[in-house]
Amino acid sequence: MTQQLKLQDAKKLMLSFDIGKLDFAKIIDNINNDKLLKQFSPDGICQIDPRNGNLVIYNSSRAKRIHTTVDNSQAVKDDMPCPICEGKSSDIFDLVEQSEGFTFINKNIYPIFHPIDEIPNEEADYFSHQDLEHKGRASYGFHLLQWTSSIHNKDWHNMPFADALISFKQLAKLEEILLYQPTNFMSRSVTKIDQQVVSGYISIIKNYGAAAGASLSHGHQQIAYSNILPQRFFNNLRFRKRHNKSFSLFMLEENPSELLVKDYGDVVLIVPYFMKRPLDMLLMVKDTNKRYLHQLSVHEKQQVTQGIQEAIRAIIALMENMKLQPAYNMIINNGPGCGLYLEFLPQTQKMGGYEQIGLFVCQANAADSAKQLREQIPS
Repeated sequence: MTQQLKLQDAKKLMLSFDIGKLDFAKIIDNINNDKLLKQFSPDGICQIDPRNGNLVIYNSSRAKRIHTTVDNSQAVKDDMPCPICEGKSSDIFDLVEQSEGFTFINKNIYPIFHPIDEIPNEEADYFSHQDLEHKGRASYGFHLLQWTSSIHNKDWHNMPFADALISFKQLAKLEEILLYQPTNFMSRSVTKIDQQVVSGYISIIKNYGAAAGASLSHGHQQIAYSNILPQRFFNNLRFRKRHNKSFSLFMLEENPSELLVKDYGDVVLIVPYFMKRPLDMLLMVKDTNKRYLHQLSVHEKQQVTQGIQEAIRAIIALMENMKLQPAYNMIINNGPGCGLYLEFLPQTQKMGGYEQIGLFVCQANAADSAKQLREQIPS
C-alpha cells in the first residue's frame, strides 16, 4: 500500500487551510514559540568568504537529523517508514486538496533561519555592508516546507498536470504572502516592486535524491524567508548593474540556438552554453521584467509547471540510462535584479578538487546534452 498522510491526520496539525488568512504576527509567534524549533535553531550568524562572496550560515544541530543521508548507498527508500506520512509533522499553515491527495505547507523543524530576539542595527544593503571585525552579519527569518503531494511516491515528475499546477500556484501564493507581509519583521531588508515595498528574500530550492542532499524521499520544496540574499541572487543583481540587463535577458539573447531544449511560448527550456555538468538546464520566463513567481500570468504558471515536470522527467530517465541514481537540485532564481528563471542541476558528476577552486571539468558538451534532452522531452 502506498504511504500517504491522510487528510484526517493532517487536520490535527492544521493551524489553517489557508496561510493567507492567518495573521502574520501569529505565524511568527507560532514559529518563535515552537520548543522543537528552538531546540534545533541556528546560530543566527552569517559569514562571507571574502574571496568569492560565498555565504555561510551556521547550525550544528542539523547534524542530528535522523533522516540525513550522506550518499546513494544510504538513500532513504520509499518502503521505509516516512514521518510525514505517519503524521509526525510540525504545524500545517496551508493545505489544498488535489485530485489525488493534497499539497501542504508546514515548518521545517531543522531550520536554517529562525527569528532572533534583537535585530542589530547593521547595513542591510550588500553593497554597503561592512564587517571590519569579522563578526559576521545577523541572519534571521524562518524555514518552511511545501510537500508536493501528501502521497509519498508522488512528485512533480509523476503527478497529474492539474495537481502539479496546484502545488506551483500555492508556492507562488506563499512567496507573495511573505514578501508583502504587514509587520516590521524584515524592516531592514526591503526592496520595491512597481513602487510597492517588499520585505525580506525568498529562497526556494528542491533537493531530490540522496546525492543532491535530500534528507527525506517524500517530495518537497524548501522555502527560506530571511534577511539574507543568497550569493546566486546577489550575483544576478550585480550582473544587472554591470550589464544594464538581467541575466535572463542576456541568456535569451546570447545562448546558442542549438542549445534550445523546448520553447513553450512564454517560457523556454535551455541548456546553458557554460554547462558545468551533463544535463544542466535553465527554465527561463521570456518576460524578463518579472522577478517573482506570483507575478506570472495564468498561462506562464501553466507553462512553468509543464517545464518543471518535463525537465525533471527527462533528468530522471536519462540518469537511469546512465546507470546513476536520479538526483538533482532545482533552484528558483527570483528577487532584486532578477529576470525569473529556474535551474535544474542533476548530480551527474561528483565534485572534485578542481571544481572546488572554480574549474569545472564537464564530461559532456552542451550540444550533446541538449540533443539528449530534446529526444527525451515531447515537442
